[in-house]
Amino acid sequence: MTRPRVFLLSLFVLLTAATASQAAASINEIKARMLARLPTINALKAKGVVGENNRGLLEYRSSDRPQAEVVEAENADRLAVYRAIAQKQGVDPSLVGARRARQIAAKALPGTWLQNEQGQWYQK
Repeated sequence: MTRPRVFLLSLFVLLTAATASQAAASINEIKARMLARLPTINALKAKGVVGENNRGLLEYRSSDRPQAEVVEAENADRLAVYRAIAQKQGVDPSLVGARRARQIAAKALPGTWLQNEQGQWYQK
């Protein structure tokens, strides 16, 4: 299984773990949006334009901000998922994001920019 598919599978597991109060349609909508954005996000990561920060979100690596609407939409959907999981687990959403950041880092492709827990950037 390719890394993007493994990432999507992991993301799907997170999405399906969201609270029962979220309608299945909502989860499917988030998943569909994230899948649609994945090629653009992967291209931005491959160019080193964005990296994965230690909060489980995309972050620009320079002042150049191409595709800003895509990055903002991705982060908004990720935050929605983190909040839903946090509510179900009775924890703070920032903890869910930090956990997800570690998962993302472990599965990231070589060359991906990542931020460690101390806030320092490094390239895998």
